[in-house]
Amino acid sequence: MTFPVEVIDAAREALAPFEDRDLGALSEAELAAVLEMTARFARLAALPHAAVAAEVARRSDSAKGGGMARKHGHRNAHQMVAQGQGGTGGQARDAIEAGTLLTADGEGGAGRGSAPVAAAVLAGELSTAQARLIVETLDQCAGAGDALANKLVAAARRLSLADLRKTCTDVVARWDVDRWQERQDRQRRERFLNVTEASDGMVNLTGRLDAASGAVVKTWLDAQVSAGFAKRRDEGLGPADAGEAGRMRVDALVDLARHGMRCTAPGSGVSTTVVVRIDEEALRTGVGLGSCDAIGVPLSPGDVRRLAVDMQILPVVLGTGSQALDVGYAKRFFAPAQRIALAERDGGCAFCHAPVSWCDAHHIRHWSHGGRSDLSNGVLLCTRCHHRIHDDGWQVHATATDVWFTPPATIDPARAPRPGGKAALHLDLPQHAPH
Repeated sequence: MTFPVEVIDAAREALAPFEDRDLGALSEAELAAVLEMTARFARLAALPHAAVAAEVARRSDSAKGGGMARKHGHRNAHQMVAQGQGGTGGQARDAIEAGTLLTADGEGGAGRGSAPVAAAVLAGELSTAQARLIVETLDQCAGAGDALANKLVAAARRLSLADLRKTCTDVVARWDVDRWQERQDRQRRERFLNVTEASDGMVNLTGRLDAASGAVVKTWLDAQVSAGFAKRRDEGLGPADAGEAGRMRVDALVDLARHGMRCTAPGSGVSTTVVVRIDEEALRTGVGLGSCDAIGVPLSPGDVRRLAVDMQILPVVLGTGSQALDVGYAKRFFAPAQRIALAERDGGCAFCHAPVSWCDAHHIRHWSHGGRSDLSNGVLLCTRCHHRIHDDGWQVHATATDVWFTPPATIDPARAPRPGGKAALHLDLPQHAPH
């Protein structure tokens, strides 16, 4: 394995013109350019350490004398690397995986369709965390080669790490639907909730929920928290402290339990609906995947059916055309059916991909200026992105099926439109992938 110090030189030379500049005197355009150059430099500067970390892992896996890490008093290579870099176990795994990609003898990812990933890492285009996520995704996609690797690398260049993780989860689910179904069946069997009393009188809740169960609980709690913060704003109570959302969730669970104990009494919480979506053919045949606004992982048809059996669940079977969604200028607000359709297109905040429960349906062209209340004039945005788009000069264009954001010239002189909503996170899989 080589020690890739030379890849840092070009990135350092690019920063040389700014060496003696006062950062406070830089224009916003210059500062944005320097930010990208320093980010690339940081990604490249991490590679020598990654190469060393991978070699430590290789020697620690050796059977000779228990391996290098144990000889030096560590449980494993991840602990040794993490302690050396002063980071977490996850960061150590990022470094080891990225370093393994850089092996000169092809023992790393060459057979896993990750040669494009290694090239992007050496070019300073991917962080070690992005590289590890992509390689682990390729490992879960049997038969994946350069075609899928190239798509994931291209997605990583434009997405945050959190959004790339959503994209990778979706890719894994669609690559092998049967295996995803087996995973969800296993998770359903493994769900649990424990309630224990601590010595100081507090009660601890610990547990793990499968996706379908978690969707119901999360939707309910998110609605109560959203309503609680709205009430604080209406009453002029000012910003909440860091623990307020957690206390609201506790109060909501207690109110729900009290209501269950006296089921003849009206509920005291904010009502809400769990929205699940699935193709008509997938629902009929049981082959395919569905989705839910509350969670970020795909659902099997069986989970969708379970969710739709009881409670206030709204199943949306796509492609039926059973309800008119474009109501035009006559209505000031978007109808519930339209909001559901916007959520299907946008998947949450169309700009930052925050959950649907955090978002409101906004008119692109204001209703007071003649804007219609239909899908081509609507977009789901969280409060922060709504203000950001209006204040910073972004333009929004939408159709019933797509939404695009055009940045101001201060961000992109070419003003190239950027896809928003679900399309920004979706990848078309190579045709040879199993369905």
